[in-house]
Amino acid sequence: LLVIPRWIGHLEWRNEGEDGVFTWLKRIYPFVLHLPLTFTYIALMWYEAITSSDFEEAGQVLYMSITELALVTKLLNIWYRRHEAANLIHELQHDPAFNLRNSEEIKFWQQNQRDFKRIFYWYIGGSLFVAAMGYISVFFQEDYELPFGYYVPFEWRTRERYFYAWGYNVVAMTLCCLSNILLDTLGCYFMFHIASLFRLLGMRLEALKNAAEEKARPELRRIFQLHSKVRRLTRECEVLVSPYVLSQVVFSAFIICFSAYRLMHMGFKQRPGLFVTTVQFVAVMIVQIFLPCYYGNELTFHANALTNSVFGTNWLEYSVGTRKLLNCYMEFLKRPVKVRAGVFFEIGLPIFVKTINNAYCFFAL
Repeated sequence: LLVIPRWIGHLEWRNEGEDGVFTWLKRIYPFVLHLPLTFTYIALMWYEAITSSDFEEAGQVLYMSITELALVTKLLNIWYRRHEAANLIHELQHDPAFNLRNSEEIKFWQQNQRDFKRIFYWYIGGSLFVAAMGYISVFFQEDYELPFGYYVPFEWRTRERYFYAWGYNVVAMTLCCLSNILLDTLGCYFMFHIASLFRLLGMRLEALKNAAEEKARPELRRIFQLHSKVRRLTRECEVLVSPYVLSQVVFSAFIICFSAYRLMHMGFKQRPGLFVTTVQFVAVMIVQIFLPCYYGNELTFHANALTNSVFGTNWLEYSVGTRKLLNCYMEFLKRPVKVRAGVFFEIGLPIFVKTINNAYCFFAL
C-alpha cells in the first residue's frame, strides 16, 4: 500500500525534504512518469471522443475517458496534499497513543487487517485481470482493434504498425489502472483504519464493565483523549478522500451509463471478447463505487456506536464526579462524526444506491 504508490509517483519518498540531486529527481519523478503516459494518454482518448463522427462512435471511447477523468482528479488531489497524506500515514504508524495494549486488541487488529487485505487483493487482482482481458481479447477479432480506444496520430491498422499503438495502449492503461485502484485502496484504508480506532475505543469502554472506579477513572480520561485525537484524524482523512470520492460518484453514473450503451450496440456475437471485457469493467466499476461508500459508512457507524459502549461501563457504581465526566463525554458524542464528499453528501451506502439509480436514469434517457 505504500511501496508501490511511491514507485508510481503517488506518495512522497522518505527523506524527500532533504537537499541533493537524488532528492530533486524524486520530486520530479511523478511528473516524468505520468506526463507522457497517463496525461497524454487521457488527452488522446478525449480527442478521439470529441472528433468522433457520431454519438455511437464516441460512446465506444467515452466510458473509459470519463473513468480516466476521475483518475486525473485523484492524482492532482494526492499530489496537492502529499505532505498531509505523508503526515497522516506517519502518525497512524508511529504515534504511541495508538499502541495496542493486550492480546485481545492485537487479535482484533490483526483479524481486521487480514479482512481488509483479502478484500483489496481481490479488488486489485480483479481490476488487473479485466485490463489483461482487454489487452488479449483484441487478438480474437477479425479486424485490427485497440483494447481501449484512443487517438493514434498515424495509420495503425496495418501489420507493421499495429503493435506500436497496442504497446502504448497497454503500458499507459496499466499505469492508469494501477494508479486508480491503488489510490482507491489508500483512501479506503484511511477510512477503514479510523473506523477500526473507533471500534477499539468501544472495546476499551466495554472492558470497564466490571472495573472499579479507581481503575476506571484514569482509563476514561485516556479514552477521551484518544477519542479527541481520532476525531481530528477523521477531519484530516476527510480532506484527503473528499475530492476523490466526489469525483468518483459524480462520474460513475455516466461511466456505467456509457458502458451499458456500449454493450447494447456491441452485441456478444459480433465482439465476444470485448463484450465480456466491458461486462467485467462495469462489475469492477460498481465495486469501485461501493468500497469507499462502505468504509465511509463503517466509520460513521462505529463512531456513533460509542454512545452504546458508554452504557456498557460500570457507570451505576461510579461517584457523582465520574458520572458527570461521563455525562460530558455523552454530550461530546452527540456531535455526529461524518465524512463528507465536498459539501454535497455524506460518504455512505445511501449515496452508492443513489449513484446506481442515477446511472439507470441516464441510460433510460
